[in-house]
Amino acid sequence: MHPLIKFLRTTLWAAATLAAGAAMASYPDKPIKLIVPYAPGGITDNLGRALAEGVGRELKQPIVVENKAGASAMIGTGMVANAPADGYTLLMASNGNMTVTPLVLKNLTYDPIKALRVIAIVAEIPTVAVTNLQTPVTDLRSFAAYAKANDGKLNYASLGQGNVLYLTVRKLESELGIRMTEVPYKGSAPSLTALMANDVQFYVDVLPGALPFIQSGKLKALAVPGDKRIPWLPDVPTLQEAGYNKFHAVSWLGWAVPSATPPEVVSKLQEAIGRFAQNENFRATFTKAGVLMLPAMTPAQVDDYLRADRERWGALIREHNISIDQ
Repeated sequence: MHPLIKFLRTTLWAAATLAAGAAMASYPDKPIKLIVPYAPGGITDNLGRALAEGVGRELKQPIVVENKAGASAMIGTGMVANAPADGYTLLMASNGNMTVTPLVLKNLTYDPIKALRVIAIVAEIPTVAVTNLQTPVTDLRSFAAYAKANDGKLNYASLGQGNVLYLTVRKLESELGIRMTEVPYKGSAPSLTALMANDVQFYVDVLPGALPFIQSGKLKALAVPGDKRIPWLPDVPTLQEAGYNKFHAVSWLGWAVPSATPPEVVSKLQEAIGRFAQNENFRATFTKAGVLMLPAMTPAQVDDYLRADRERWGALIREHNISIDQ
């Protein structure tokens, strides 16, 4: 190679490297976009917006929230998976779009687990098994006996097969040795309305949805599918305490980025999330709503948490041979 050409190539490479380094050092120097792959107004959207506002202040750049719902959250998730890996497009992640849906949905054109990296997990949303006042039961064991006596005649509300709540019902049917009939609804609110009207007799909901109705005496909480009792419902037993096998059914919430995002950008985001996620007002607001705010995790702890989550739900999906044609 001619010495002049070699010199020019080396100079250009060094200039490009310095420019890239300068860009990373100045990150972020423009507004960031957070894609929430769910409809506005739910607990995931609300937490995402609060997190975006607070982390934006930490980074001294606004984080603009865009709701891109549809296709079991895969529309919005796919947008981020295919976005430039520069730290300016973030994803509101959960085990819905990062664990369960990728495992049950056939013919996805991308693999969220490979295309995206979860950089922070800030909260868990507990689930609770509930029934109505018309159903003559007092706890999970008496519900199991009642369901067996009415084999296949009791209904449960379902939001569709590609989510944590449906999978938890399938797990409970197996544990209790019962069969119920699935009745689909488009959201938690119509499911709870149907339950109180006795159109269905059973529902597993995220705690923020069911909690006000439990506290007002309109619904009965039967069990908490988690590792331990939850402070909002201290008298409601876990599955294990009710005499069944332990199962940890929660929805987690966090942020993800395209997997090729530079480490320096990821670190800046993680540091900013970590600082704001300890804000007392932020934590108190969502704790009151029924969200378990988690302590800060290291990147290795996030990876371990995700691995355990995918193993748990993957085993259940394989056991029941659950899949959905896209």
